[in-house]
Amino acid sequence: MTAEALLGDWVRDVISELIGVEPGVRRNADEAVHRARTLTRRLRAFLPLVPGRDAEKAARGLERYGDVLGAVRDLEVRQRLLQRLLAEFGDDGRSDAAPRRLVKAVKRERRRAHRDVVDYLDGPRYRKLVVRLEAVCGAVDGLDEWEVRHEIRKHARALRYLAEALGDEQAAAVGAALQDAVGDQRDHLLLARWLDADAEADSDESIRGVRDIARRRAEEMSRAPAQRGLPGRS
Repeated sequence: MTAEALLGDWVRDVISELIGVEPGVRRNADEAVHRARTLTRRLRAFLPLVPGRDAEKAARGLERYGDVLGAVRDLEVRQRLLQRLLAEFGDDGRSDAAPRRLVKAVKRERRRAHRDVVDYLDGPRYRKLVVRLEAVCGAVDGLDEWEVRHEIRKHARALRYLAEALGDEQAAAVGAALQDAVGDQRDHLLLARWLDADAEADSDESIRGVRDIARRRAEEMSRAPAQRGLPGRS
C-alpha cells in the first residue's frame, strides 16, 4: 500500500471515530469530550492538505466544534486541578465553605459549557460539518506524501525557532533534530522518485544503485528515529 493510501485510510478512520464519539459527548461520558477535541485537532492538521472546497469548509466547521469542546475540556481540567490542589492543601472542598464554593462554581460553569456543546450538536452547523467530513472521505486519497512531509518539517522548524526565542534549549534541540531528520528523509525520497523518472535508471547499474540506496536509507530513517537524536515512539 502506498503512503498516500495509508494517509487516506488514517484520515477516514479519524473522521469515523469523531462522528462515532458524538453520543458520548452528548452524555458527557468520561473522556469523550477530550477525545473529540483531540480528533478535531488531528483533522485540522491534515485538512489544509486535502484538495477541494469540502475540506476547506470542514476545517472551519471543526474550528467551531473544537472551540465549544475546548470550553468544556478546559473546565474539566480546572475542576480536577482545583480538587487535587485542595486535597494537597488539606481540604477537599467539602469541609470549608470557600473551597466548596469554588468547586461548585467550576462545576456550574462546566455544565453550562456542556449545554453549549449539545446545542451545537443539535444545530445546523454540526449537520453540515458531518456532511462535509463524509465528502472529505472521498477526497483524501488525493493527499500528497511530500506535502505532508514538508508540513512536518515546517512545524519542526517553527518549534525550533519559538523555543530558541524562549531560551528553551531542550525543545529547540528536539525541533532542530526533527527538522533535520524529516528533511534528510524527504531529500532521499525525492531523489529516488526523480531517478525513477529517468529513462536510463533501469538500464544503468550506477543510476539504479543510487536510486535503491536513496530509497532504502529513507526507509531506515523512518524506522529508527532514536538513532537520529529523536525520542522513539512508545
